[in-house]
Amino acid sequence: MSLFSAIITTRNRKELLEKAIESVLSQTVKDVECVVVDDASEDGTKETYEKDPRIVYVRIDAKDSRGGNYARNQGIAHATGEFLTFLDDDDTWASDKLEKQLALYQKHPGSVIFCGRTFRKVIDGNVQLHTVIPPKKFTGDISRLIRMTYVTSTSCLFFPRALLEKVGNFDERLTFWQEYELCIRLAQVAEFHCVEEPLVVCLDEVGVKSRVSNKVLNWKENVSYIRNKHKALYDDLTFMENWAYHATLMKDAFRRHMRAGKKIKMLYYGFMRLVVEFIPSRILHFF
Repeated sequence: MSLFSAIITTRNRKELLEKAIESVLSQTVKDVECVVVDDASEDGTKETYEKDPRIVYVRIDAKDSRGGNYARNQGIAHATGEFLTFLDDDDTWASDKLEKQLALYQKHPGSVIFCGRTFRKVIDGNVQLHTVIPPKKFTGDISRLIRMTYVTSTSCLFFPRALLEKVGNFDERLTFWQEYELCIRLAQVAEFHCVEEPLVVCLDEVGVKSRVSNKVLNWKENVSYIRNKHKALYDDLTFMENWAYHATLMKDAFRRHMRAGKKIKMLYYGFMRLVVEFIPSRILHFF
């Protein structure tokens, strides 16, 4: 058994995967198991990593491929670590990510630990860096707040396996907002605490149509599914809390339709985003 299991899911991105793996293997905490789940890659990933002694290699053949969450759950099934962490194949970790998250976990045992991140946005070959440190309100009991807004990404999460056993694995029906839905469940049973440093670098390639984050197909269905799955939790929100939830939806919808080149939908969601984000709160109190 290992102290940490770092689970990386990948599909046809061997060059990016190499950097992700290296960021796991170079952690200052050495008791780290690197689990690579190859979801039917055809770019030589299998030949490169299948016999790598540093890696627990899990292969999903094309006939068995069922999406990203199925791949993550396969990684969980093969992992032996006391703590589970996840890394998208186009993201990388700072070398002291796990060390700093473990130190914070020891102050808040039983909690979910996450961290800040830096987005490496690539637009027509130009690179822009943007760092996001979650505000302090995303600390402690966020069981209500998590229903209203997106808190973190998969590559930033760190938690004991026992928590996942309590709430269940990733929901394999989802293709969007997978970590958001998982965090809803985690937040009902555990506190969240953040290392207020950018310990993850997330690649953000604008205009690359193959990226899931730039697609909108089934996005609305995924959002509705999450809302219905956790209907009792959402029904418990106040009017203002529901307003905040819809502001999050409109912001994400605008961004996704803009990146997908859906101009009419982008304009619609852009208008709705202005409505829900900028109407003064004092006006809403009259409703």
